Amino acid sequence: MRKHAVVPPFHALDPELGVAERLLRQGNPQLSAIVARLPDESAAARRLNAVLAEAGARPRLVATGTAWRIGYVTPYAGTGELAAGAAGLAELVAVGGWRRLKRCATCARPFCDRTSGCTRKWCAEHRRGTGWVD
Repeated sequence: MRKHAVVPPFHALDPELGVAERLLRQGNPQLSAIVARLPDESAAARRLNAVLAEAGARPRLVATGTAWRIGYVTPYAGTGELAAGAAGLAELVAVGGWRRLKRCATCARPFCDRTSGCTRKWCAEHRRGTGWVD
């Protein structure tokens, strides 16, 4: 019997996840600071929640035993691109786990791994082959 891995529906996380990936590629210091705290998931979650709060976003990442989920709080004005990017990261963690946020093996730039096996090691700039675009 052949086993099949369940791949999270990453396309369902767009456009926010796409914004997060672009901001990470551009070296956004707020989102990069989240990845820098890994592998300490609790510290990364605290930083992600702080970025969401500072950006005026409604979702918050909440630990539920061994997994993570998105919790919503009372909204307020002021959401923007950083809020969308941080919300995209929060959704990615809730769907795919912290292992989906990585640093490039070549340049250490943070990126999101959307591969089915969570095997990506390089950012878009350093991926092997030609024509790769995130």
